[in-house]
Amino acid sequence: MEHQDGQETFAGRLNHLFSIAGTRDGDRGTWRTFSTGEVADLITRSTDTYQVKLSRSYLGMLRSGRYTNPSIAVVLALVHFFGEHLPEDHPEISVDWLASGRSQPTHAPAGEEQLSPLNDQQVRHIAMRAGKMTPELRNHLIAILDMMDGKT
Repeated sequence: MEHQDGQETFAGRLNHLFSIAGTRDGDRGTWRTFSTGEVADLITRSTDTYQVKLSRSYLGMLRSGRYTNPSIAVVLALVHFFGEHLPEDHPEISVDWLASGRSQPTHAPAGEEQLSPLNDQQVRHIAMRAGKMTPELRNHLIAILDMMDGKT
């Protein structure tokens, strides 16, 4: 799948979101994008919504490409935040697209809410806990889930 220029990496996709997401200036009504510090502060101040604390320096390092492997909790928080601040005509973004670039953003059907398992609070909680596990523990968890689904 082809990527737009600069979107081959996590940092490129994240910087793309910073370049388009924003808010309307209350006084003038003009579109204003967010700074790294603003996004980190807004996410951290709303831990009930995003369930993660994000420092300005860490987010800056993700944007610069110095850090390339954020936790699932951070990816979920960024997708949630930017999803709420995209221009109205922009396609939705997904966790899969931001984390790996494997799928391009697509338009949601007009007037319909996206029905995604990641919209469920319990699913996000499980994903965030799994993001803190070692790869070995995650493999055990996957094996348990596969047994519960009857796949093994």
